[in-house]
Amino acid sequence: MTARAVLNARAGRKNYKLVPCSKKKVSGEPSLPDELIFYILVWLPAHVLYNSTRYVCWQWYKIIHDPLLCKEQLLHSSTGLLLQDHRVPHIAQFAEFGEMSATLTDIKFKFPSRVLSTCNGLVLFRNPHDPSTLHVANPLTKQTVTVPPFKCHPYGSCISFACAYSKMGYKVLCTYGLDGDKHNCVMLTLGKDNAWKQINRQKLSDRGWSMIKYRPFSIGQFLYWADRREKSVVVLDVESELFNEFRSPAVLTWRSHSSIFYLRRGRTLSCSLMTKCRSLMDVLVLSDPTSGEWRMLYKIDFGAQKHLLTGMIHASFPPSGDEALLFVPIAWVNKGDVLVLYISRPSGYSGSYFAFNVKTGNFFKVGSNDYCVFDVCCGYAHSLDSLTPAEVTIHK
Repeated sequence: MTARAVLNARAGRKNYKLVPCSKKKVSGEPSLPDELIFYILVWLPAHVLYNSTRYVCWQWYKIIHDPLLCKEQLLHSSTGLLLQDHRVPHIAQFAEFGEMSATLTDIKFKFPSRVLSTCNGLVLFRNPHDPSTLHVANPLTKQTVTVPPFKCHPYGSCISFACAYSKMGYKVLCTYGLDGDKHNCVMLTLGKDNAWKQINRQKLSDRGWSMIKYRPFSIGQFLYWADRREKSVVVLDVESELFNEFRSPAVLTWRSHSSIFYLRRGRTLSCSLMTKCRSLMDVLVLSDPTSGEWRMLYKIDFGAQKHLLTGMIHASFPPSGDEALLFVPIAWVNKGDVLVLYISRPSGYSGSYFAFNVKTGNFFKVGSNDYCVFDVCCGYAHSLDSLTPAEVTIHK
């Protein structure tokens, strides 16, 4: 009895038999339309798409390299943290958060210096051998583009960048001082402008104008300057290249709160107001960057979660009779469902990073390393976004 007959007998197939595959040539036409494959691939992580999926076939390769898929895939991605060692070598890790845990993976990109700003999975940094030279890179694809030079003192300037979605491009902003505390700002579009141009600041007050010498939050197409010591927030729309200034939500409650923290939350800016004991926190989000309207989002009582923290805190810090804890918000991740905090004792010199899930009310620790020597870049996610092909070089 042949092997095929044995298999047929085991399967109980009396009226059927196994036959060899047809030798007819398979058609080169795609089995599924591009639109359907697009909406399947867009849900896969960027590193999976880039490292393996794009090699499946030519059809998939073209779809994965479509700029529209890059943008849509980023919207479906869960943002996390870029943790970079500020010591040489500047190794980095990507912290991705779930409901009850955090996963840390090494980023296989040799950072030559500390990251200045991030946007849509791209990073901006200086050339360590020439600090006046800037580079923008995609750590996943390892594509790097050099920003046209601008003659200003590298240590007296602040650099950031944001995305101009209508033109599917990125704009780099440089603020620098000339005379005393007076600051100017110039901008260029990556891959299009070879010269920097001045940005109009007519809508800003003198105090608002002095705020832009600090590093802003890069959120979508906006750059925000917000500081707990200031009573206003400054925003720049990189699409229109126009500034706006509005009151901080902490103005009305300035005396009743001792701590104010501004953080990026998803596609907008958030403001956390904490009581003097730092156990109660109000979270507001910016509804409209043009009108400066804020809305209340959460009221969080960390004291109610103390029993959940007891075991983790004792494992993280030396025993102490003082059970009071300091909660410092660091970042919103996982599409705004998880708040990362730096928790320490008032008498201690170091603490640990924890994550608080606002939906489930659960705490969990983030990693086991000493992240006091790490810079934390918020709102980072692996991205397939491509830089200008004509100016791309492989960063080794």
